[in-house]
Amino acid sequence: MTRRWMRLVAGLAAGAAVLSGCSDKQEASDTLPSASAEASPTEAALPPLGPADLPMPDEARTQDAAGAEAFVRYYIDLINRTSTVMDAAPLREFSDGCTECDRVATDTENDAAAGYHYEGGALTLTEIGRPLVRERTAEIPFRVDLAALTVVDQSDQPVPELSFSAYPALLSSITLQWDNNRTCWISTQLSLG
Repeated sequence: MTRRWMRLVAGLAAGAAVLSGCSDKQEASDTLPSASAEASPTEAALPPLGPADLPMPDEARTQDAAGAEAFVRYYIDLINRTSTVMDAAPLREFSDGCTECDRVATDTENDAAAGYHYEGGALTLTEIGRPLVRERTAEIPFRVDLAALTVVDQSDQPVPELSFSAYPALLSSITLQWDNNRTCWISTQLSLG
């Protein structure tokens, strides 16, 4: 298992207690805004955030439970992006004091500097609990499947000591804080597994 995910998986036990209330699947909303619905002037004026190839969606930029949940989905997408782009800057851009976020970012940067790239290792969000939102913070339990990861060196050879098998149904959690300056959530704590 790579150091990128070793500590990630080590945090699994910490997330288990938070997720104990996340065993019931939540149904998706039956109602969606119509395609003809126009964005409010505030939403239309939001400056873009995130990388050009994966900008933060407007729905992740509302200070409510739906916005917090959309941010979690977006942040998982950013983590998955590091497996193909090897650019961890967005993980740091949308975190503040998040040890696990910084660790994943640092491991990605170190592996990229060593000339490694990743094959696989995607996180698939399989279940998300109801966000607990308080004024400027949100806590959200969720469950992910972690696909097998092969770390490949500069000569396209697998690096077995850094690769790992799949880990299904990892109990996880994230704590978010609202950033008024950028009108978005940021991660302050992440526990995967």
